[in-house]
Amino acid sequence: MIRFFQFLIAIALLGIVGYFVMQIEFEAESEQPKYQFLIAKYRPESEEYRNLYLHYSSLESIPMPVGSWEAFSSPSRHFILKINEGGGFVLAVNPNANDDSEAAVTGILNITGQAFKAHHLAGSAKKIIPKSGHIVVKQYSPKEIQVIHPQSLEVIIFSKI
Repeated sequence: MIRFFQFLIAIALLGIVGYFVMQIEFEAESEQPKYQFLIAKYRPESEEYRNLYLHYSSLESIPMPVGSWEAFSSPSRHFILKINEGGGFVLAVNPNANDDSEAAVTGILNITGQAFKAHHLAGSAKKIIPKSGHIVVKQYSPKEIQVIHPQSLEVIIFSKI
């Protein structure tokens, strides 16, 4: 009988200690946002970029820029874009132009006026293209494409290679 009471006391003590440990864990979790990784992965379009897309998508349609294109948006950011006749594309993004940390996103481009809408995105560089898939082409020529970066709104100049 004494062993039974010792067992009940041990269970009660473990329950009390477990309760306080769980409270400390719960308080530590509540300080950080629960979905921090997902928020960082998918950046929403700014209102200004959305308005730019609506403006450029209403302009005269441009041809699909088939071929391989290369751009340096700054000394440390390197982009390579390859597009086939059907609109399938591969966009390789190297955030540090001299190392091996390259990431790529693939999908299908549809031309809407002087802009693209990317569908069926797959790859680790999805954060470059907004979740809506809108890509604004500021200016197009057979040898050069100027694309507006969705987050920084800087102009990225792709040259045909």
